[in-house]
Amino acid sequence: MKKTTCLILVGIGVLLLVGVIIFAVPWFVNMFQDMGELFDKQAEYMRTLRQYANEPLTVEQERLLAQLLEIAGETSDPQSPENLETLLSTEPYLTYIKAQDGEDYAYFPAYVAAMPTQNHRDVVLSRLNVFFEAEMKEQEKEIWVDFYYIIRDWSKTGKSQTDNKKEFEELLTEDLVEPLMEHGAGPSGFTTKILKMGMVSALMIDDTEVFHHAWHKRLQNYGTQEGYLRSAIATPAEFALMRSFFEDAATFEKWMTEPFRVEEDTEAQENK
Repeated sequence: MKKTTCLILVGIGVLLLVGVIIFAVPWFVNMFQDMGELFDKQAEYMRTLRQYANEPLTVEQERLLAQLLEIAGETSDPQSPENLETLLSTEPYLTYIKAQDGEDYAYFPAYVAAMPTQNHRDVVLSRLNVFFEAEMKEQEKEIWVDFYYIIRDWSKTGKSQTDNKKEFEELLTEDLVEPLMEHGAGPSGFTTKILKMGMVSALMIDDTEVFHHAWHKRLQNYGTQEGYLRSAIATPAEFALMRSFFEDAATFEKWMTEPFRVEEDTEAQENK
């Protein structure tokens, strides 16, 4: 209930931010019906995302892990961040990435540099369509997808819409609300869309937390080396995307080993 209440307040805050005042009682009732549907979609979305992030490796993925661990045994310091990325630049993992992404990469840093790939942008769009479906025009979709990556990068250090309200609202206004308005996203139905903006934008932060939690757990269960490789194999595109938000391998690995935020420890209880 804590997260639900928080998201409602964020949505209402964004509504006030752009100067929309509620006059019509029927509209107000319809708005809460829409928000109820949105919360149902959000709950299902998060269940699906957590399942994907925490899915055990398949038999084929376990074989790839065994290959990488065998190669790691031949290196002098296989657990250093740089050598872990070198392992992901070997032929077995690059072949795996090609099968996942459809593109050839000479080494893992090239895959990181390509993020977000068109394949990942398509995945993000499908996630957003859960909430907006046919409501979005083509240009709106591109703006939302771009904003998704801005929020994912911004939230990597555990920033939240409540603890960093001013910063979050500035991002929301400058990188989402204003571009959408400039490209003719209104006025029809725009009031409800504004409310959705605050709520769905806050949910984007949860994407970062979900993947961090899954990777952090693997590192705890399997140790740095194997946990790191398991994470890169289980969710390769998300792994490369998050790596692209950090300056170097060491900073990224440190991020995975630390809690995302204090509240993460109570995540399981809140989701019951």
